[in-house]
Amino acid sequence: MFLEIRFGVLSARYLPGQVIAKADVAEVYASRPVAVAEVLGALTHEGYLTRQGRSEFAVRTWGREEVEDLFEMRASYEGLAAHRAAERATAAEISLLGAMAAEASEPSSGDPDALERVVLENLRFHIEVMRMSRIPQIPDIARMVLPNALHRRIAWSQRADDAEQSFRMHQKIAAAIGERSASMARLLMREDIYSSRESVLAAIEALAGLEAADVATIVRFAPTFELDGRIYGQGTREAGADGRAIPFGVPAGKLK
Repeated sequence: MFLEIRFGVLSARYLPGQVIAKADVAEVYASRPVAVAEVLGALTHEGYLTRQGRSEFAVRTWGREEVEDLFEMRASYEGLAAHRAAERATAAEISLLGAMAAEASEPSSGDPDALERVVLENLRFHIEVMRMSRIPQIPDIARMVLPNALHRRIAWSQRADDAEQSFRMHQKIAAAIGERSASMARLLMREDIYSSRESVLAAIEALAGLEAADVATIVRFAPTFELDGRIYGQGTREAGADGRAIPFGVPAGKLK
């Protein structure tokens, strides 16, 4: 249920502003109301939906200014994390980061599993740099600034050339951290963050221009979806930008 509704939002089957009614979801998935509420609540915490009253949710609408602000904040804290990682990381951590960057999969537009690996490897790289920074507040900042919905929108908005550029940039960031070049690591990380901004903004604006019914018609989904010549899969429920997955039924604010 979680993966299919998330897939529906990402693939524009459910459009920004459309109501996702709990009763409709329960009927289509033949599921108990409490399970539906937990799934929709998790999708809300991850940035795919917003809550409207006690029994209804809506697909989240992202505005240009909000997205630009989030990119600015992300570039600032991840740039700082890369800077501190270059100063504070152990030799073993630097070696691991370099291996992660070197062994990352190159994207394949026709293989949904390969594209999913790229999404997860990208997330793991950024989480590792933040962990290496030794800044205790960064995980909480990351979850607020980079909800899963925005991270996946970034990945889904990238074309092959964009993904290849990010793949190479991670290698440069890892090398700068390994050389203890804090200022270069910060600069490269900020460049990596900003590289996807325009494609994400274009994707969000394209979604805003589509006409949609007030209430979404809930449907079941096939395991893959083609968009602009690329095959996407539903993926898995990965950890957020702070490295933690929210268990169903547990609000993000109650995580320890």
